Amino acid sequence: MKIQDFETLLIKQLEELRNTTLKDKKHIREESLKNIFKYLSLPNELLVLAQELLEIAPKTKIVWLHLCECTGCTESFLRSVNPSFDELIFDLFSLEYHETLMAADGFYSEELLDSVLEKDFILVVEGAVGAIDTYFLTLGAKACNGFELLQKIASKAQAIFAVGTCSSYGGIQAAQPNPSKSLAISEVLMQKVVNIPGCPPSDINIIGNLFFYALFKILPQCDEQNRPIWAYGKCLHDMCERKARFESGIFAQEFGDDLAKNGACLFKVGCKGPYTYNNCPKVKFNSKTSWPVAAGHGCIACSEKDFWDDFGSYEKPMINAFAYKNFSFEGFKFRVKTQKDDKDIILNFESMQILYKNTQNELCNFLNFDFESNLKLILQNIAKNKLGASLVQNYQKEFTKNYDFIQTYFDDNSVICSDLYTLFNSFYILTQGEVLKDIKEFLALAKVYKFKHASPMDIKLNLSENEVKIDVSKSFRMPLIYLCGGLDSQAIAFSLMNNLGKNLSKALKFLSQNLNQSYAFEFGNYEELKSIFNTENL
Repeated sequence: MKIQDFETLLIKQLEELRNTTLKDKKHIREESLKNIFKYLSLPNELLVLAQELLEIAPKTKIVWLHLCECTGCTESFLRSVNPSFDELIFDLFSLEYHETLMAADGFYSEELLDSVLEKDFILVVEGAVGAIDTYFLTLGAKACNGFELLQKIASKAQAIFAVGTCSSYGGIQAAQPNPSKSLAISEVLMQKVVNIPGCPPSDINIIGNLFFYALFKILPQCDEQNRPIWAYGKCLHDMCERKARFESGIFAQEFGDDLAKNGACLFKVGCKGPYTYNNCPKVKFNSKTSWPVAAGHGCIACSEKDFWDDFGSYEKPMINAFAYKNFSFEGFKFRVKTQKDDKDIILNFESMQILYKNTQNELCNFLNFDFESNLKLILQNIAKNKLGASLVQNYQKEFTKNYDFIQTYFDDNSVICSDLYTLFNSFYILTQGEVLKDIKEFLALAKVYKFKHASPMDIKLNLSENEVKIDVSKSFRMPLIYLCGGLDSQAIAFSLMNNLGKNLSKALKFLSQNLNQSYAFEFGNYEELKSIFNTENL
């Protein structure tokens, strides 16, 4: 939304309040308001209007429901600062029902809840719901099951927020084998649920989203998992204070060693930062005191779905030996439905081309996939800056065989290529120190990887009306980083395939939509790709 849209919402509410007797006069600290605005990335031009509105508007009523959980999210909420917890419950919100904090209990608490349901309120849910075997969770003096209680309250709520990973995704209750058959609340409710995952989420992420709704009476913009983009729109790894050491190939070898104490990356001892979307490095925890990675333990991806099962050991890198479950490679599925089926866009893997016929019936290539393939020159280029020089030095030290192979068998002449085999062969040499004899070897490595989360490979996609460019030039440093960080060739092969597949999918979709054409596949000699990439003619 534009600033004018937010301004219009505030002005409209102010005008309505001025003409009613519903005013609830109070004082709102400007400093606290500015702090929330900063995290929400709201323009300061709206501060005066927002403060004026909040100082006369009735407090937003909150019903906070506990289901299958540990109360960690409430603990995080209690540690709020600027605004402090007392500001929250006395000036900004009216915490009408909260089983941990309220004085009422037994039948009195149930009477209180019934009275609240007759008013306007927003629902905050902490904990997963046992919606199938409901006897796993009964609440209150009448032993109402949690599923029925959730449905009853949600049906009357103006907005619903799932606070914490348990209510957002099921959490530890839903980890395999999930004996209680716990579910995320969004799986059982018809209403839209805003997910605020984390185990627990920071106080800022909880308060910021509740505040946004209280101020504008609309839900924040969310991603495909219904997570607010302002809090979960960026990769945690990209904001980490240890990222420079990651780029330099400097990794802690064990917890508490001198490297870890001096800021080395914790990826090798299990940090899942590159796979996690959250703003922890920015907002921190416990009154902005610290956050796990700064304190010396890697991120465990607690704000990601099924993190208990899908990320393996929390103190080991994501290699097969540390997987909790066996993930089978599902392949990359390119599915774009179009109206015209008489023309095809051809994806040719052998020469890495996307071919189509233009209006003059001429065959054109839409894909720019040229890259430098001389690994000796690539290493020299990586080493041109301080971080890259450190990375190449660490790679040479830890993987001497691979480095020496490159120095021996590559000359100083540039070799520009545009085929898939050469790309796979380059990554194979970087990870194995020998030439890839058959493309099937690389595909076999990718297929046996047990995790479904690919490591970022820094492949860039540039779209235009005339061509699409898939730039892999910066991706060659990633195998060096991941090898030094403890990943193996299976993880790197899978990650390259996954990243490449996603970019090809976007490129095909872009061209298909622009030309209103369907597309087919042409494999040349790479028949084994049929088991990796979906090969249906659409």
